[in-house]
Amino acid sequence: MEPLLVFLLAFLSFICCSFIAVVIFFVAVLPKRIPAKIPGSHVFITGGSKGIGKMIAEQMLLRRAKTVSIAARNMQDLKNAKEYLEKSCDDSQLINIYQLDVTSSYENIKSVIDKAVEDSGPIEILVNNAGYVIQGDFSEIPVSSFESQMKINYISGALVTRAVIDQMKEAKSGHICFVSSAAGQCAIWGYSAYSPSKFAVRGFAEALHMELLPYNIGVTVLYPPNTETEGFEVEQQTMPEEVRLIGESAGIFTAKEVAEALVNDMLKGEFITAVGLEGKMLGALTAGAGPEPSVINAVIQTFLGGIFRCVMLGYLSTFNRIVQMCHSKKTKK
Repeated sequence: MEPLLVFLLAFLSFICCSFIAVVIFFVAVLPKRIPAKIPGSHVFITGGSKGIGKMIAEQMLLRRAKTVSIAARNMQDLKNAKEYLEKSCDDSQLINIYQLDVTSSYENIKSVIDKAVEDSGPIEILVNNAGYVIQGDFSEIPVSSFESQMKINYISGALVTRAVIDQMKEAKSGHICFVSSAAGQCAIWGYSAYSPSKFAVRGFAEALHMELLPYNIGVTVLYPPNTETEGFEVEQQTMPEEVRLIGESAGIFTAKEVAEALVNDMLKGEFITAVGLEGKMLGALTAGAGPEPSVINAVIQTFLGGIFRCVMLGYLSTFNRIVQMCHSKKTKK
């Protein structure tokens, strides 16, 4: 046999054996999957009257949740959402609505959660979706924005989860979802108040994932890209040119597409839900020291992380050129 052929066969054998060894290692060390059990469950969704939250509620009903409780600040919006959602349920399913400002006191949040439990039994699935974005130049946005963004986007989820967690621990079952943002993986111009609050969601979810493993409670984090929602339409009215141009590079998805991706991943026990090709690349690139129950995802993160980093540097270069172009236009006026 030719020496070159022998070398190639030996090299290929080494690669195959190494790959198999890595897969076996991942199978041994990765945390267990904890799939969400949607059929027959009581689902509680904050920010459930519009956008992604409403579409998540619809998906839960289509997957045979027994009760879907949605909470939001505006009662009329809640009534409108209930009317819409009733088209997706039958007589055996319930839709409950609760007026709740998640930035209010913990005592108020706990009282609403207790009322939901009294009405429909323990909450088995919690979706922390409430939130909004304040965008603009760091030196121009109100100073109060930094505190308000943390309160609505991060602290509210921590408090609602605190109000629910004891019943899940007692049942040794449940699933908690947090809606972060692609801006919680990659911060861009204009998001100096928003991005930190969404990065905080990730940190909280990662800590909670480890803490709740012994209780068989799953955690999933959604990182939605630009999504067609009522809130996004409002954002576009005052969206700075830099944010608009950078956002266009990743496209836009419907709220239904985002909700379907989340619910599908919850059913599989995934920790991260990323949407779209760029989203999945960003999810692999920013996995860092976060939990990963999927062997396939772990392999992708390990072997393609360097390539994704190169691609991301190209994206960042484009973003920086956009910012420089917009700055030049402003200074010429």
